Amino acid sequence: MSITKILTEKDVDASVKLERVAEIVAKARDTYGNTDVEIPTTKVNTTNGYIGFEFLEDEGKVEVLRVQAVKLKAKAIEYVENHPGSNMTRKVEELLATNPYFANISAGTGVEYL
Repeated sequence: MSITKILTEKDVDASVKLERVAEIVAKARDTYGNTDVEIPTTKVNTTNGYIGFEFLEDEGKVEVLRVQAVKLKAKAIEYVENHPGSNMTRKVEELLATNPYFANISAGTGVEYL
């Protein structure tokens, strides 16, 4: 199942969605060859301020990743259209493997009191 389909599934807990997507990203990073590289997390704009992706609740992470998936797809399509002979799957793999959101799906920093 694709990342987009996983992230848009209804009646599936956000934590399950994140686990499934993390498995796909781990495979992409392994194939791309950067599993040992630590990609720093980044911040996102929320209604409560500019905070690190790792501090979002699972539901918030799913929403950010849904937007990122659409952006990655658009970038991959644009790249392939502008570079004849390029491989869409390889470009998507590269974009997934180097994306700070997808690379840090499970880098949660829970705050148990909140």
